[in-house]
Parts: sequence; C-alpha cells; structure tokens
Amino acid sequence: MTEKVVQAKVKKERPVLFSILLGILLTFLVTIASAISEILEFEEDGVIIAQGIAFLVMGIAMTIYMKRRASSFAAFGFRKLNLKSQKATLFYIPLLIIAIVQPIMGGFNVELSISKIVLLIVFSLFVGYTEEVVFRGIIREKLISKSPLFYIVFSSILFGILHMANAFSGTDVVEVLLQVVNAFLIGLILALLIETSNNIWPLIAFHFLFDALAQLTNPEIAERSLEVVSILNIFYMAYGIFLITVLVKRRKLNNNSGVTL
Repeated sequence: MTEKVVQAKVKKERPVLFSILLGILLTFLVTIASAISEILEFEEDGVIIAQGIAFLVMGIAMTIYMKRRASSFAAFGFRKLNLKSQKATLFYIPLLIIAIVQPIMGGFNVELSISKIVLLIVFSLFVGYTEEVVFRGIIREKLISKSPLFYIVFSSILFGILHMANAFSGTDVVEVLLQVVNAFLIGLILALLIETSNNIWPLIAFHFLFDALAQLTNPEIAERSLEVVSILNIFYMAYGIFLITVLVKRRKLNNNSGVTL
C-alpha cells in the first residue's frame, strides 16, 4: 500500500473526530445510566449497578470492534507482560504507589458489607478495562498515523475534559483547579506509559486498582480532598517527567513528525 493510499484512508476515517465521538459515547452511556437511576430513584447500589452495566456494554462493544478491526489484539496493546524482568517490574512501582495513596491517607471504610465490596470491585474492573481500551487502546491505534506526541497530548486533553465533571463537585476554587489538573495529569501519565511500554495490561490493572481502592477508602477522606489531590498531582508530575525522559531518550516522540517535547 503506497503512502498516498494510506493518507487517503486515514483522511477518510477521520481518526480525530472518531476519537472525540468515541469518548463522548462512553460519557453519554454513563450519563444516561445515571439519569435513569435518578428518575427511578435508585439507591446507591442501584446507581453503581446501572453505571456498571453502561461500562460493561461499552466494553463488550469495544472488544468486538477490536476483534474486527485488527488481526491481533496486540495492535491495541494487549501483549505478553514479562514480569520476570526486574527492570519491567520496577518500572510499574510508581503506579502501585499512586494507587495506594488514598487508602493510606484515609484508611479503609470498615462499614462496607461484603456484598458492597464485591460490587465496587466488579464495577471498578468494568471501568478500568473499558476506559483503558477506549483511551489507551482504540484511540491510540486510531491515531497511529499521527505522531506519538500528538496522541499523548490529544488523548490527555480528551481524557481530562471528559472527567472534569468530578472536578466541579468542589466548592473551593483552588480545589476545583487542582481537580482539573488532576484529570489531565492522570490521562497524561497513562498515555505516556502506553507509549513507553506498548502494553495495556498494566494500565488496566492500575486503573482497576486505583478506582477500587479509592471507593473502598473511608469517605471521611473527602475532608482532606485538597491535600490528597495535591499529593497525587505531585506524584503524577514526577512520574510524567520520568516517562517523558525515557521517551525522549528513545527518540520516540520525534518519530513521524520531527517534533520535540
């Protein structure tokens, strides 16, 4: 296939528009689930189940899409993970540290029932898989014709924008700004990590673990939300700088575009 044919195919597919619409679709499904829950006056567990179904439906649809789109799931980052490599194992330690920040600072919610814990774990698994497949799997594969730098910046902004709803739950201006920065930075480090490792499994595991532990944390930690978000943002920036350094050393960010970071 000639370069002109490839460019024509990419232009026809409109990968940027596709990526935006895909992110909006996921957000729309979850919003609809939340709206139905409110109309039917579901209790908290009912809301979680409704939203979980939305993520599950999207996850199944995206899995079918990947199977039909490419001959191998490896095109979307599903590759064998070599945990025997000490270097690879140490590389993901910062993710584990980030994931346990909230339960360490706030402690676990000991009032949760076993059934509620199972529900939150299953819900977090659906969220982790679906969001990573969408933002670090399909969108990345769709934007493969662009430079890695374009994908990293674009997906980080898109991920941040679609997660900003949580940011405006705060009443303090500083807290809201930190939450907005937090939404962007988490998208940034995950985009950087998939470009660095080319493996989506650790990202799915982290996303699941982060969400699960956050929901199992004592709700009183909300009183320290400003402190928690500040600490997380510091971790994100430090880890992000490290990943950028790794990518620059590999000269990967310069591929296809000649643009430097």
